[in-house]
Amino acid sequence: MAETVIRTEHLTKTYGALKAVNDVSIEIERGAIVGLVGQNGAGKTTLIRMLTGLVKPTSGSFELLPQSDRNDTTVAAIVERPSLYLSLSATNNLVAQCKLLGISIDYDHLRRTLELVGLNPTLTTKVKNYSLGMQQRLAIAMTLVGKPQVLILDEPTNGLDPQGIHDMRDIFVRLNRDCGVTLLISSHILSELSKVATEFYIMDRGRVIRRVSAEQLDAVSAQKLRLTVSDVTKAAEVLAQFGKTSVISSTQIFVYTDAPSTQILLSLAQEGVAVTNITQMGDALEQLYLDALSGNVSSTGGDSHD
Repeated sequence: MAETVIRTEHLTKTYGALKAVNDVSIEIERGAIVGLVGQNGAGKTTLIRMLTGLVKPTSGSFELLPQSDRNDTTVAAIVERPSLYLSLSATNNLVAQCKLLGISIDYDHLRRTLELVGLNPTLTTKVKNYSLGMQQRLAIAMTLVGKPQVLILDEPTNGLDPQGIHDMRDIFVRLNRDCGVTLLISSHILSELSKVATEFYIMDRGRVIRRVSAEQLDAVSAQKLRLTVSDVTKAAEVLAQFGKTSVISSTQIFVYTDAPSTQILLSLAQEGVAVTNITQMGDALEQLYLDALSGNVSSTGGDSHD
């Protein structure tokens, strides 16, 4: 049985009458990459701020790592804007972080860390001249100087261009695969999380309303097609053989299916249903997220600050 490295029990944070985080109980196993998803204001940042000790819970409890594994460097985090020494080089930023944490300076480890996040360890340019993407890479490197077992990241791809988001995603995978780091990543960019995370917690109004495993995501990873048809009732009957359907108007219908579009169009034509438009929509995680929000049914326990 896998070891639990993050556990919360009925964790709650209130600000006056507002429940920013409301009765949240989650468990994250060692070696996982967990996506914490939700709209702005869902409570993601407040939950992370409690886990990182920046905010005191109103009630409930949490545990990070077993007591025997925990010290000042085994859990690292970036919450909101990363703190960097802008007048120093990347390497000297890492040196300063080592001194701050009271750990010995291993220059070989610092060099490998910068290479891991895609930065040149010999570069002497001051960090204030770095692009946003380079600063985000360095921020990740700063968290790694103490060789953490758990890394908690709050919206780490905010402001990055598509290439920067792609590069950051690769860094997360390498940290998990090559360094054995367990990651908890909050984001509202569902498409990116779905490419790296092994598990997801969906938050809304302070609660965790759904827990989704990678296996569950795979099970609903069929494409979502929107068809404009001449007879939506007849189309629903025909499309039922291909997957779940949902009528959205008098002329349009959704179908979730792995079947080729040509096969679908042929079957409809054989039953006399004309198709004037067909469009592929969204992705599986997005649909699970929207379904969870529309139902807002709590399956894990757990209104809101972000």
